[in-house]
Amino acid sequence: MYRSEDEKLTDVMIGEAVLTLLKSDKPVSSNALIAQLELMAADAADDDAKVSVIRKAITEVRNGMVAARKRVQADGTERDKNTHRMNSDGPPDGSKKH
Repeated sequence: MYRSEDEKLTDVMIGEAVLTLLKSDKPVSSNALIAQLELMAADAADDDAKVSVIRKAITEVRNGMVAARKRVQADGTERDKNTHRMNSDGPPDGSKKH
């Protein structure tokens, strides 16, 4: 649920940028999305309100990139804490697998 009309418009701008990338057979990534949003902002230079919403959309995408990067780093740190012992010795002699 949206907290404000501004958030709704921000999501609409992100959606329009994604659709533009898909229609032009370009890869959809955070960097490509930001580049497309910047093009949209340049095209809407005469509409201050629209440019403002697009700038908020760019900020939202960048914040998502930072959050994803932190999540990946945290996962890696958590993985490093766990030790896994793997060997090819198999089960001890005389024991059953199941």
